[in-house]
Amino acid sequence: MDPRLEVMVEAARAGGAVALEAAWRATLEVARSALDAVRGRLAGAPVRYVRPAEATQQIERFLGSISLDTIDPGAMEPRLVRLCHALDDLTALQDDLARVPPAASGWQPPPAFDEGAAALAGWLDATHDPAASPGPPILKAVEDASKQLSAAGETDREKLLQDVALQRVPVATARAGLQMLVWADTALHHAWRLVDSLRIASGKEQGS
Repeated sequence: MDPRLEVMVEAARAGGAVALEAAWRATLEVARSALDAVRGRLAGAPVRYVRPAEATQQIERFLGSISLDTIDPGAMEPRLVRLCHALDDLTALQDDLARVPPAASGWQPPPAFDEGAAALAGWLDATHDPAASPGPPILKAVEDASKQLSAAGETDREKLLQDVALQRVPVATARAGLQMLVWADTALHHAWRLVDSLRIASGKEQGS
């Protein structure tokens, strides 16, 4: 049995609050490895991400086994709902990591790639201890980086297409650059959603 599932099974015997916390921590652990892989790719490193076998499905099954009679509806139902959102966001991010396009030789990514990598690095540092809570500036940095990369992607797409039309770059280079722009925009958006869902699911609300 996966060690994460063993912990959750033991936690379930202690009651709903402990079980939900164990499920959140297990989700955070799996999410951190996926987010670190996105961080590395945005920073220009090759992706070496191995999707944890059935980890997400195990957590989902565990959540479905929690008796709603053992939780405080006012305090814990929002966490439970948001944890399901986090698992959905995590699955989307893992799908992104399964189809990372090859590096675009001869193409320079926009600075927003580095900004996204730095924002994720900040969040990863702040969540190394599950008991810690990333402050609002760290959370907002991930949101802002996602929006900036999306805007930069539109600008760079127009430039790449213009360069192809004017024969300033090879078609293959432009195509690879366009694929990377689309992938990075999607992956960082899913990363931002995952980070925000984990924030709410933690039960430690931070201001915006």
